[in-house]
Amino acid sequence: MSSPLLIDGDLVDSLCTVDIALNAARISATTVGATTGRVQIADEMTWMRVLTGVIPELDLVGYKEFHRVGQRVRYHISLFERSTADMVGIVDGRRITSVRTAATAALAFERVDDGTPSILAVIGSGEEAREGLRSVAAVTPLVEVRVYSPTAANREAFCKEMEPIVGAPVRPVTSVDAALDGARRAYVATSAAGDAFLRYEQVEHLELLASIGSTRPDQRELIGDVLAKAALVIFDCDDARHEPGDVIDAIDDFGFDANSAILLANALDPATAIPTTGLTVFKSIGTVEQDLVLAHQLLMAARDLGAGHIGPEIGTLRIMRG
Repeated sequence: MSSPLLIDGDLVDSLCTVDIALNAARISATTVGATTGRVQIADEMTWMRVLTGVIPELDLVGYKEFHRVGQRVRYHISLFERSTADMVGIVDGRRITSVRTAATAALAFERVDDGTPSILAVIGSGEEAREGLRSVAAVTPLVEVRVYSPTAANREAFCKEMEPIVGAPVRPVTSVDAALDGARRAYVATSAAGDAFLRYEQVEHLELLASIGSTRPDQRELIGDVLAKAALVIFDCDDARHEPGDVIDAIDDFGFDANSAILLANALDPATAIPTTGLTVFKSIGTVEQDLVLAHQLLMAARDLGAGHIGPEIGTLRIMRG
């Protein structure tokens, strides 16, 4: 048994390259036979969510836990060997959610990429948008990026930070339509706290639209006709067929058949035909498999480098009868 490895946030930042994130996303997208579950609790002061998963293919069982008090949020991911119950390690999860979401969405961009440099619209300027642009730029050539978010200072700072990383002009614009004008693809990563704001007429010219901000029934980015009229809808998991608010609206208000969508694992299969005309929508809500696989990849990278903190055995072994 190896001693458990502890990876803090600074080490996650240094290890979490786009290549590692993309590799983890490919593994988690094509993993079969996983068993997952989740629980959330709350009182008047705090809330906690725990996402659990068993991944037989990787001999892993683990969970991501995050809890919040006011604006203070902490994230942890704990991994164990499925076959032995021994702890593999604990990973600071602060950055894991945004990185795995971005890398998973980037697989959809990679799938439709034809090698032609294009204009990308980015709606949002927070951490999710930052990681998304970083990952998309790694898998598809960009000639320009146009960024809109409601606060001018935020979008301007975002563009200044991201342009050297992207290697192409990244410029702020003053409206959603200005970002979308002339773009072939779009990455939508907003707080999704208000009403849906993207309608089909605004995005029908796009080749690919990725929506990753609305993940719960009370969140919306897309007006339902976007999903109902798309040539193809790709979900990252089955739960995306019924959980996000914009999917619910598309079903209730526009007759969208969520079962007509395909899963990312199917889309990545070369045998699956992806439409060459019309809009493809990638809709992501995230999965615990994505979290656990990325954490596992980081633990293996840290162990190879001799990095991280070797911890004591946490959770003393007990041998049960029967």
